Amino acid sequence: MPASRSTLPSAAPLESPLPAELTGRRFGWFTHYRRFAVFSAPWARGRVRSGVTLALLVLAATGALTVGAAGDLRPLGGLTTLAALLLVPLVGGPWAGVWVRRQGWPARTEWFGLCLAVVLVSIASGLLQWGLGEPVRRAVAYATGAVDEAGQRKPFQLFVGIHLTGQAEDASLPPADPAAAQRSQALDATIAAFFLAGGLALWGWVRERRALHDLALEQELTQAQARRQQAEMRLSVLAAQVEPHFLFNTLAGVRSAIATDPQRASELIDRLTAYLRATIPRLRGDGAGESTLASQTEIVRTYLALMRARLPRMSFHIEVPTDLMAARCPPLMLLSLAENAVKHGVEPKIGAAHVTFRAARESSPEGPVLVLDVEDDGVGFGQAVAGTGIGLANIREQLAQLYGGRATLSLVARPQNGVRATLRLPLESAVPPTGA
Repeated sequence: MPASRSTLPSAAPLESPLPAELTGRRFGWFTHYRRFAVFSAPWARGRVRSGVTLALLVLAATGALTVGAAGDLRPLGGLTTLAALLLVPLVGGPWAGVWVRRQGWPARTEWFGLCLAVVLVSIASGLLQWGLGEPVRRAVAYATGAVDEAGQRKPFQLFVGIHLTGQAEDASLPPADPAAAQRSQALDATIAAFFLAGGLALWGWVRERRALHDLALEQELTQAQARRQQAEMRLSVLAAQVEPHFLFNTLAGVRSAIATDPQRASELIDRLTAYLRATIPRLRGDGAGESTLASQTEIVRTYLALMRARLPRMSFHIEVPTDLMAARCPPLMLLSLAENAVKHGVEPKIGAAHVTFRAARESSPEGPVLVLDVEDDGVGFGQAVAGTGIGLANIREQLAQLYGGRATLSLVARPQNGVRATLRLPLESAVPPTGA
């Protein structure tokens, strides 16, 4: 057993199904228990159910062939001890292993504990065969009348696949030693019980831990790659937001307003400061886990306020219900959509222009959905300034990494000119409830 596997990966709790990447998805009634960790309670219940069912079928078939067909009651004693030989390890082994796993011991201790549990159950089965096998067979023989004139149990042997007959005595052979026969039967019972109690499952436990460890490393690598791509996107967005032409245009507006409209120049500086103060600290955060709709709305608000100070003909409106402020919202997506609305819709338009941002809650079969709309009444798709599309592609890639197919981004033309961009996200709270 590898010593490095000291703890069970948190991705696979003991009572929960194992990841489908390890077990597959197709199981029958007899193999359904394999979806769970070896020597867990669901695994033990399923294995006992399947094992006992098979054992009963074997006993029923054997009894029908030996007792029912020939009408000979001599096999009943052997069938009784065979039932004990099968059922004791089938039931005792898995549940002894469950007790060991529930102790929460380190991997090495747990491994030796499981081995000891299976061995003890096997020895108990052998001792049961040695101490009670012959007395039980004798008692059943007396109860069923399967005794000879001297009151001795009539011996019986079952040769699988050959023939069924009573044991004949050979005068040329020395009499068998009953004690040696009992010891041999006990040893055979112990060996058979070891496999019935979970001897092969011990190797399954080792393989399972290795597979869980490898899967955890693979998932960690995938998450690290996703975080790296997310960090690269945040850096690219930062570069886009603080790129020279953005600052140059803003500072050029400040310079021209200083001489003609000092109050507007002061407002531009204040708006730029508020925007940078709201944006840059969040770009240094650790991802979407702490990003809320409230924080992203504040970034959009400071950006639109700065754009309105630069373009007095532009106005904006933000409508976000208070009960949605704590919802989780990926960082900087809304800012990119607001940027697109200003750059491709508002700036090319002659005359007044308006940008609206609103949030709402909707219901769906998969659960509640957060709907975020950023729309403008600008020039629309036909006359918009062509862009590279990198921003929208980054948003869709990030949505796929964070939500799979549960989130979407759509852009549609408004009937009165302009464009509406809509984000649909699973509604999840980024702030844990009080007392959780």
